[in-house]
Amino acid sequence: MIFLDKNNLKGRLNKFPFLGGLLLTVVLLYFRIPVSILLDNLLVRHLFSSFEGGPISDFLFIVLLFLSSCWLAKKQSLKFIYKTVGLGLIFYLFQKTNDYWDFTNLVLLTSIAYWDIVAVSGILTIPLYFLFRRLDKLVSDSETLGGFVEDNSVVSYEDDHFKRNIVASEIASLILNTNNKKSFAIGVLGKYGSGKTSFLNLINLSLRDKNVLAISFDPWSVANHEMIRREFFDLLSDKIAEIDLKMSSLIYSYGRKLAGIYGHSQSWLNWIGFLRGSDSAQSSGEYRQINNMLKATGYKVVITIDDLDRLYAPEIIEVLKLIRNTANFSNVVYLVGYDKEYIQSSIGTISGFTTDYLDKIFQLEIPLPKYEKDDLLNGLQGRLKELLSEEHYDVFENAIIPNDFRNRYEKAYIGILRQNRDVVRFLNSFKIAYNLIGQEVDFKCLLILELIKFRFPQIYELIYSQSDKFLYERSFLSTHEQFYSPLKIKQKDAFDKTTEVTVFKTHLEKLGFFNEEDVLILDGLFRSLFSGSDYNRPEQKNSISYPMYFEIYFRYRLSKYDLSNNEYQQAKSSGKMSEFMSHCTNHGLHKELMVRFLQEDISKERPHFEQVLTWIFSFGRTFVEREGMFRFDYQALIDKFYNYHNYITDSLYKKDIGAFNFFINSLFSNALAPFLFENELIFYLKKKSSDFVISKEKMTHHQYSYFIRMAESNHGLSKETLWLIISPHTDPPISE
Repeated sequence: MIFLDKNNLKGRLNKFPFLGGLLLTVVLLYFRIPVSILLDNLLVRHLFSSFEGGPISDFLFIVLLFLSSCWLAKKQSLKFIYKTVGLGLIFYLFQKTNDYWDFTNLVLLTSIAYWDIVAVSGILTIPLYFLFRRLDKLVSDSETLGGFVEDNSVVSYEDDHFKRNIVASEIASLILNTNNKKSFAIGVLGKYGSGKTSFLNLINLSLRDKNVLAISFDPWSVANHEMIRREFFDLLSDKIAEIDLKMSSLIYSYGRKLAGIYGHSQSWLNWIGFLRGSDSAQSSGEYRQINNMLKATGYKVVITIDDLDRLYAPEIIEVLKLIRNTANFSNVVYLVGYDKEYIQSSIGTISGFTTDYLDKIFQLEIPLPKYEKDDLLNGLQGRLKELLSEEHYDVFENAIIPNDFRNRYEKAYIGILRQNRDVVRFLNSFKIAYNLIGQEVDFKCLLILELIKFRFPQIYELIYSQSDKFLYERSFLSTHEQFYSPLKIKQKDAFDKTTEVTVFKTHLEKLGFFNEEDVLILDGLFRSLFSGSDYNRPEQKNSISYPMYFEIYFRYRLSKYDLSNNEYQQAKSSGKMSEFMSHCTNHGLHKELMVRFLQEDISKERPHFEQVLTWIFSFGRTFVEREGMFRFDYQALIDKFYNYHNYITDSLYKKDIGAFNFFINSLFSNALAPFLFENELIFYLKKKSSDFVISKEKMTHHQYSYFIRMAESNHGLSKETLWLIISPHTDPPISE
């Protein structure tokens, strides 16, 4: 059985192309000749009787029409364009088939008439509209990429990353099918920043072009609560004018009368009486007249009131009065976004209003639909893709997401970024740090530390200022192997089982500021920051765990005492390490550079192995010259190329011991005066054992060669020369 709503049917007939297109078609069909004669006398004969076509005229005419199409596409709404183009095409087709007219063709395109170009330009307006909107979005995205990310609400379905448009569309459909005799109020519930505005926009998007008059009222922009009623009815009157001028005037008069009657009422008890008393605004003749007129239009009036939770208690009550009484009209639907806990708390402070008062106002309250598990992560991922370098984004996508966010630290991720606004705010904070030091520090460490700073700024400061309480430096013999690791203590759990916990966690528990979940989140992030152990040193040598880089993560800049990781990596990849060595020497960074050389993992490829050792031997002379020969960590260097259990020759030289021997010999043979670095290194090699790839005799020969070359040079028998031969570290030279 099918029921027809007469009001709704009337409204649909008012919408193009049904009634407008039908009327135009009827007029053109039955009055074709009179209309043609009228056009001929009023327009065509005066403008075009002496028109002369030509290539220039053709070109100018096409350009003019194209510019007109661009203007329409840029300045007008899609609804207006559809109507204009649709009516224009109907008019074009009837005149094209009308025997009364003889159409002039272009000179450039003889098979096409000027009238045809007019129709084409109209049709072109539609794709131009979408093209301009796309370009506007690209420009907007480009501007965002260079600056901060704006916390904009969703204005199109493409921006709906949380897929809430499905629920929004269903709500819109039910609104359209609801034949309400009084206003129907829908509350959309959600915490601050959870996306209420975006959800309200999605509902309105689904109502667009559906015989709906959409109105957005912002009571928080009104100066005071006494002006809210007046501003509301002024706005309603202005918008209603689009469909009925008489009703608009009536609403304006009705609103001003209400403002005059109730403008001086300051008592909450009077307001309660206003809502409940028999002298309500609904008993007035104007109210009934407006109600009947709204019902007759067939339009659904949807009034969106967002951020009700921005208002103070008197303002909230004033808005609720509008919905419940003074603007309780037929065919009106209110969409109101608010944090229910805040609203209930506010109205509860006013005498006479109970916390369940909202139930009398709203026929329906909808908690904001929850997002899917990965929605926030996808939003973060999409934004980071625009911000990060290819290398860092690859780390985020293929290492951090599967290993951290979706596995070990998923709880931390959910606890820190709880809603879309958090993602935007975090990105803006992270963008500053990343732009300043993103290429200097380890990306993963920076991301985790910035997550802590965003959600728990006081703990971020605590990690920096009291790091000695929570971290200890693993003091290996070699400087380059030292790193910070979480300090742990043994503690018994609820099952009387002894486990190791971080001092950081116990400190947080003693503070008493955080719940158990926050403590676990912070402890998990802290452990992931300082993940090194006895058996696993931090892989990235610019990690926060290494003392040389710890300060940079909090300072956001390099000091004159810091080695630039970015410049170091560029020197490695460009083959300009010699120039970088000179730069570091001139700026007092020779110790830091040698630490980075010794941190290099040279156990994977032969070219890298030989290259790094060549750098160390070359720069070792400078180091010894600046610091003294006994300040160099010779044992650390020996461990990098000693060939324990033939590991180096087997893995890098394919068991070609001769090639390995030749390379090591060349390092000592290519030494430069004053040879103090190489001479001291040989002492430690000879002292270690007799299993080195070069024999002790060969090493002694190198030492003797150093002495002879020094003595025969302009050094003569200087202190450095004599050291090579009389040093207690040096065996007596042998002659060949």
